[in-house]
Order: sequence, then structure tokens, then C-alpha cells
Amino acid sequence: MKMYDDAIDWGIKKAKDSKMIALGFHSVIDGLERVDPQKIGNLDVKIAKNLAELPDSIKSVEDFLRGLVFSFVNGSALQLMIDSKDVYDWIIKVFGTGTIRLGGTSANMAKGLVPFPFEKILVYVYPLKKEIATLFPDSQNLFVVGKNGLEHPANAYEGKGIDAIHWIFEFSQGQSISVNGKSYICPRSNRFIASWNPVNSKLDVREPFRSYAIDHGGEISHFLVSGFHIMQDVYSDRDTVDNRLDELLKFIKEMRMKNAEIKFHLEFASVRRDRVRRAVEDKLFPQFDSLGLNEVELSWIARDMGYDDEDILSLNVEKISDLIFKMMKGKLSRVHFHALGFYIVAFDDSIYDAESQKKALAFAALAAAQRAADGEINLERFKDMIDISEKYEYKEWRRNGINFILFPTKVVPSPKITVGLGDTISSLGFVLG
Repeated sequence: MKMYDDAIDWGIKKAKDSKMIALGFHSVIDGLERVDPQKIGNLDVKIAKNLAELPDSIKSVEDFLRGLVFSFVNGSALQLMIDSKDVYDWIIKVFGTGTIRLGGTSANMAKGLVPFPFEKILVYVYPLKKEIATLFPDSQNLFVVGKNGLEHPANAYEGKGIDAIHWIFEFSQGQSISVNGKSYICPRSNRFIASWNPVNSKLDVREPFRSYAIDHGGEISHFLVSGFHIMQDVYSDRDTVDNRLDELLKFIKEMRMKNAEIKFHLEFASVRRDRVRRAVEDKLFPQFDSLGLNEVELSWIARDMGYDDEDILSLNVEKISDLIFKMMKGKLSRVHFHALGFYIVAFDDSIYDAESQKKALAFAALAAAQRAADGEINLERFKDMIDISEKYEYKEWRRNGINFILFPTKVVPSPKITVGLGDTISSLGFVLG
């Protein structure tokens, strides 16, 4: 597809001409663990038929195993928060920390953006301790707000320790596990994420990041916000998710007062708790410009809106686009849906340029494929990804002022990683488009 050739030079030039890009509020340490079916053995748990049968968080070892089995059997990405210190201790005992690496939506987006010539990538990290700070790439365009202003994370950390960890249990297509004596084969490579992160669960926008972002709002063109999946319905001090989101909206309002042109993107992630998810939908969707999500995340929104989530999980393009159209009415001006094999971007054509959206999707697709193939983004390998085959056909259509693009993507047969690919796709698609 000629679109890919054109997109590479176009994307590099667009990055060079960019202003500051801000990322908050979810940076964490990941513990990568490859699922070994022989090590797990036979599991004696009930297999959930759909997402509604899963727990909204992990409160027991059985909850953990049920989430892992569901994700493996369906080949679906799934993330659940760990609410029990006993379960956290059990995972540490059984699996250890796994292979430590940088994780979290914001940090993954930073990692996906810094290889390109964006002038400044500003990422929120709390608490900024040595263990996480030194995991960030050594890039001259990456910054946090430290005591001395903008600094690379490795030069701004205070203290040591791991306050939060998200375990990434990755599995591969063709692997099989035994559940209740029956063998199940994984249909496609994916992962199950079990997250322990009480220190950030209120999604606070802390100092000095808050003051710096507001004071320098005029220098920021794009702000990508994430981390809602780690929030709780009601906290131990009786604070609520509604109060916390109201505080976030106050911050966004202050930012818009400094810069009316700034665009805000909400990366949905796996917001499993019903009250949290509905609060995000009701309070934040009308205040954001753009939304990014995958098929599992969109299926939850479908259920919230009274639609059949199976149509979304089975990647029915007609049903997906119909639901996105209904979501956008009077709210979002752009939605970027990403699944294995294709993206659908829907946008208000009075705000966004169709040609830029196409090229941004192509650039994001190459970046994601190259990161999946090699584990890290290397611009010199971009053109090699063009030769990877596509399973879908390009389509474009319009509905009542909303443009839709179905963009076929490159599917790497044996990916080195799957975690963070959606973050790479969403962030590049948003800041370039």
C-alpha cells in the first residue's frame, strides 16, 4: 500500500514540527511473566462464558485464576486490579516479580513516542523512585517535572523502592492449558494483566507536575490521559470516584483556560469496575476530544449502553462502527478503535483532516508492528514492516458528518511483545492525526 511509504516521511516531519506532548497519569513497573502451561498444571476453576461472569477485581486466588483462564481461552487482553494484599503476596511467592520493565499506559506511550523527533515528551510518574526512573529510555526528548524543572526521570528520582507492580502474563497462540481435565488451545497471542497499585488509585495530579502543566499550558499541543482502570468506587477514607474525576476535570478546565487549542485524549484501558467505568463515560467523554480503546473495552461500553457485547468481541465491523457512532453523538469528536488486524477511526470531519488521519494510522501501524517484531522501536526497520501481509481491506465511509476509516494493519506472526502496542497505536495516531 503506497499509503505506508508516504506516511513514514510525513510522520517524521510532523513530529519535528510538534509542540510539547503531555502524558498522565499512569506509569508503573511491569513484571513480565510468560505463561508456562506445564508449570501451571490442571486448573480447577469455573470458566467464565463472558466478561459479565468475571469478578470486577481480584479479591482471591480463584479470581486471579479465573481472569487468567478467560484471557487465555479467548485470546483476549484483560486487566484486573488486585484488591487483596494476600493475593499480591501469593503472586510474589509463586511467580516472583517476573522480568522487570517499564509499564503503565503513560510510560508505554512515552516509550512509543520518544524514538521519533518530537521536541518534548512530558510524562507523569509518581512516586518517582530509582527503580522506575531508571527504566525509562535514555532519550533527550523525555522529561518529568523535577525539583529543578524539566529533567530526565533518571536525574530526578527521590528514594528507592517498588510501590506498585502490574504483572503481565503473556501467552502465545497454539499453547494449551488444562482446565477441569479438559484441554483448551489459545486462539491468538495476548496477555492477562493483574495489577497492584494502591498508591495511585485516586488518580491524583500531584505537584510539581500540576503547576508546571498549567503554567506552561500554552506550550502543550496534546495531552493523553489514562489510569482510570486502577481507580476504586469508594476509598477507605470515603472519598469516591466521582469526586476524584471532578478534581481531574478541574485540572483539565485550568489547562484549557491556558490553551483553548490543546487536544485531550482519553485512553480507556480495562476499566472493569462498573461504577468507575460509568463515571468515566458520563463525566469524561463529553469533556475529551478523543478516545482510544480495544474490543474488550468497547464491549463493556456496549453492555453499559444496552447492546450485545458479543458482536464487539467477535469484531463485527458493522456493529462496532454503529456503536461508535452512537457514542460520539454530542460528545467525542474522535474515536480510535484498535484490534488485532485492523483499526477503525471515526472523526468529525469539520475538526479533523481525513488525509492526516489515514497517514497517522499507517505510521502507527508500522510502529506497532515493528515494536511487536523486535520489542523496541527502530525507525530503520520501519520499511521492513510494509512487506507483512494484511488480513482486512481498506474501507472509508461517511455517516451524518462523521467519517469512518477501517485501516488494515500488519499482524506480526510471532510477536516478541504484545503489551503496550495499543498505547503506541493510540498515541501516535492521536498526536500525528
